[in-house]
Amino acid sequence: MKKILFSLILLGCAGSNVAVASVEQYVAAVDQISAEYKQQTRNFFTSLDPQQTSFTSQQQAKFCGIVGNYVEQLYQAADQNRESLDRQFRHMTRQDVINKVMSSKEMLILKKYNIQCDLK
Repeated sequence: MKKILFSLILLGCAGSNVAVASVEQYVAAVDQISAEYKQQTRNFFTSLDPQQTSFTSQQQAKFCGIVGNYVEQLYQAADQNRESLDRQFRHMTRQDVINKVMSSKEMLILKKYNIQCDLK
């Protein structure tokens, strides 16, 4: 009986460690995805004319591609680690990620450029 109980406790601890490792993997993935996104947007904005007041259609397509890739990577990271995430994040949809990104402070600052990214 003690062996069975010990085995169950050991399996429970191992399962807990797997969940913690998965959460850590998710956080590391989000950090990496965010760092890449920041670098890509920084490169994009440094390529613009400082006097520019709106994006050309090509610039908007490029920027929306960067944002779309960011959303996709964030959603995939959440989807791959869904079982180990907190309950409020476990049921996160792609649209939830899009809404969060599009309502971020950075995107609100860009409203003056009339950016219209159709992310789905």
